[in-house]
Parts: sequence; structure tokens; C-alpha cells
Amino acid sequence: MKNIGIVLAAGNSTRMGGTTKKQYRLLLGHPVLFYSLMAFEQSYVSDIVVVCSEGEEEFVRTEIVEKYDFRKVRAVIAGAKERSGSSFLGIKEAIGIVGRFGVNVLIHDAARPLVNPLLINSIIAELESGQRAVVPAVTPADTIRLEGDEGVVTFEREKIRLVQTPQGFEAGLICDAYEKLRSPVTDDAEAVMKYDGSVQIKFVEGDRRNFKLTYPTDFELAECMVKSAEM
Repeated sequence: MKNIGIVLAAGNSTRMGGTTKKQYRLLLGHPVLFYSLMAFEQSYVSDIVVVCSEGEEEFVRTEIVEKYDFRKVRAVIAGAKERSGSSFLGIKEAIGIVGRFGVNVLIHDAARPLVNPLLINSIIAELESGQRAVVPAVTPADTIRLEGDEGVVTFEREKIRLVQTPQGFEAGLICDAYEKLRSPVTDDAEAVMKYDGSVQIKFVEGDRRNFKLTYPTDFELAECMVKSAEM
């Protein structure tokens, strides 16, 4: 069984602000993208595909992949304007490298730099046990309320899932799902649910440190966590 990591780094960082895209912004001396690639490099995946914005491929190869000697990175390719398009391109590249059958893909957002090899390996274990779609998630710590026309509704936190990446799939399944996709999705698992509602999405326990860098203050928290891990 082959397990391929696909790291998506083609975002524009519009909510983050600044002149440097967040995936290349330095986090304690290393680009944000470095941390995700390091976690996948140390995991059980056999190969890694990096998807970046068009025109940035050479920068990623020389300034990140080669500079830090990431030996599992097999390809650096240009993505699409939308995340779903970048996912699909990464999936097709992975299948082109190792084939379609007996292959799993784990799709991860580079904006989650604090992912760790243990989480990646737990998803691989579920896929290799026969699960076709595996998603890490955590329950919210805060109370969640929805304000609508008919008033305010409070949700049971125990039934809410804050979904993370990497999300793991049987390669053929997720490829077919994106080929048939005709409407926007917020993550890769939604593409599978729209394609085949009979496929069970297996939730595994995520990691609260594996949050997405979205706003400037998120970098302060990430820096604290990296420093703590290095102590």
C-alpha cells in the first residue's frame, strides 16, 4: 500500500495581510511550508507532492525542498485558483507517480504548520485497515450558537466537529469525486460526500495544535507552540 502526501500551498493569504504569503512567511526562522513538509517527511508516507501557485514552483524547489533536503518530495506543481482545483491537480499528480490502485492520498493545508507525524500516521493506519475516507477533527471548547430569523439556537458541542487536515482517502475514490464535482466544496471530504453518500467518513481525534494560520495573531500562538516543542 502506497500513501502519498499532498501539501497544498497555493493560497493567497488574503485574510492574513502583509506582502509575503503565509506559507512562505518565516515562523521562528523557517518558512511556514517547511513545518508541514518536515512532518510528512518524518511520517510513513512514501512520497510528497507540493502544490503551489503558478510561477512559484522554482522558488519552492530551490528555497524549501532542496535547501532543507526534503527527500520524499517527488513533485512541485502549479495549482489552481480555488483550493478544490489544487487538490484535484495534486491527486492526479500523485496517481501519475505511483498509480491509482493500492494508493492512498493524504491532503493537507500548508497553513496548518503544527501538524505532527503521529497524526499523519494515525490516518494512514485507518486507511490501511480498510477505511476509504479519514478525517481528523476536534470538538469545540466554546459554546456555539446560531443566530437566525427565528432566534438563537445553541448546539451541543459534543456533536460538533472542527475539521482539520490532512484528510486521507483511497486515491481512486477522491479522484472520481473531484472528476464528478459540479459545485463548490469547503474541504475534500465534502467532495466525497457529494459524490457518494454511502461512503462512511471516519473521524479520528485531531490535534488542537493543528490549527490553521488565518489571522496575524495566529502567528504569535504558533511561535509559542514551536518554542514549547523545542524546549
